[in-house]
Amino acid sequence: MQLDFAVNFIDALGINPLFLLIVLPLVGAVLAAIVRGRGARIIALLVTGFELLYSIILALAMDPAAQVDANGGVFGWGFEMGRLGVGESAPVLQILLGVDGLSIVMAILSNLVVFIAALSSNHINKEQGSYYALFLLLETGLLGVFLSFDLISFFVFWELVLIPMFFIIGQWGEEGCEHAAVKFFIYTHLGSAAMLVGFFALFFLGGNTFNMVVLKGLSLAPLVQIGFALAVFMGAGVKLPVWPLHNWLPWAHVKAPTPGSVILAGILLKMGGYTFIRLGLWLVPAAMARLAIPFALLAIFTCIYAAFTALAQTDLKSMVAYTSINHMAWVLLGVAVAAGAIGSPEFAGVASFAIMGAVFMMFSHGTIISVMFIMAGQLKYAAGTREIPDVKGLMAGAPRMSMVLILASFAAFGLPGFSGFIAEALVLFGSVRIYIWASLIALGVFLTVGYLLWTLNRIVFSDPVEERPVTEAPWSDLIAPILMMLPVLLLGFWPDLILDYIEPIVNVILGVVP
Repeated sequence: MQLDFAVNFIDALGINPLFLLIVLPLVGAVLAAIVRGRGARIIALLVTGFELLYSIILALAMDPAAQVDANGGVFGWGFEMGRLGVGESAPVLQILLGVDGLSIVMAILSNLVVFIAALSSNHINKEQGSYYALFLLLETGLLGVFLSFDLISFFVFWELVLIPMFFIIGQWGEEGCEHAAVKFFIYTHLGSAAMLVGFFALFFLGGNTFNMVVLKGLSLAPLVQIGFALAVFMGAGVKLPVWPLHNWLPWAHVKAPTPGSVILAGILLKMGGYTFIRLGLWLVPAAMARLAIPFALLAIFTCIYAAFTALAQTDLKSMVAYTSINHMAWVLLGVAVAAGAIGSPEFAGVASFAIMGAVFMMFSHGTIISVMFIMAGQLKYAAGTREIPDVKGLMAGAPRMSMVLILASFAAFGLPGFSGFIAEALVLFGSVRIYIWASLIALGVFLTVGYLLWTLNRIVFSDPVEERPVTEAPWSDLIAPILMMLPVLLLGFWPDLILDYIEPIVNVILGVVP
């Protein structure tokens, strides 16, 4: 996948590529805050658009197969920023940035979701300078999480994401958004605090370092590993989210402005899935292997519970929120069954499918659910409400909008030809060979198909009602969701675009690198 033009472009810039990727949104945030008004929107679109293209070029300049050295099982850098802060003699606190196939995929998703969210913010007219500055600050935090390879900088960026998201929900959301913002803050911050305790415990009991690469090479005591894995579960479980740590999510999604919901579902939830893989499977695989069955059972329960709950929703946005919980449970299942196969070479092949399916689900879900939330927001503009029983005849009054919603719904329940099908197939194939009972998660698929088709039948294919006319969405409001559907379709037919990048690091996790 490595292309010469991409390598030459990176070299020609003459600056560390990861430093540029992290700092540019910060510069854009300052400019947006100063310029304000429409100028802030232009700056945000330019910066997020460049970040997206630049992260793709960065991926094309990488050689995924070169991430692992000849010794096998040792993490290798694509790019390394190095240390900042304390000197080389005592590098306890540092900012260590790096990239492998997993992190570059998540960086691309981050930039894609933030760009689409900024593009769909054309209805935001209040305090645009502050709004877009917060968006760009959020982008820096997201990228920092996926590119950090020491625990302290990881935590700093993790918490940085919380601040702008809190204000975006609380200042630009719907009625009751202040309560939703506080609930979001409390849940996520408490989870983060538990995770931080685990970081310091690992530091004092592990090897007096926060460097993930160094920690990975240490022989940690089993109890230390399990304690750390449980601390990671608290932080990542809230973000993913899993039952019973999910209660903040429906409130935050429903009350947030539509672009805020896009970022929440499209990328913030993926911080949880990424953390389960990077700090769980990659850093303490032995502990994850011991916790594999409880995590797998929890994933299956979360998926089915969320699907039944989504079935009972009348607000389209709330239904999509529970669909997010439903889909992200597949990520935890993929991680759990892969953990259960660690130490069993005969299952390494199918376990790799489970992990790759989990990562593919994160990317696929980030794109599909972004479209679903944008269309839920558009429904309120088109029909004056998001209440499913009150919307009739959408196809007759808004055919363009209806087609986008139909395609996104098909993708959301995993119809072949869309990326969601690939993700579910990979996880399911890897899961049933290791835990045959994991096939119970397929019930979540059947329920998702049922409630999404039922929803389409009620709002799209029903007869129009004169008392509640539906208006077509302008093309300017449909550009963002249409653009976001392109990777959904492309990855449905060409999944290797992502799988080629994540396979080497998956082999490292499973210990099958030659």
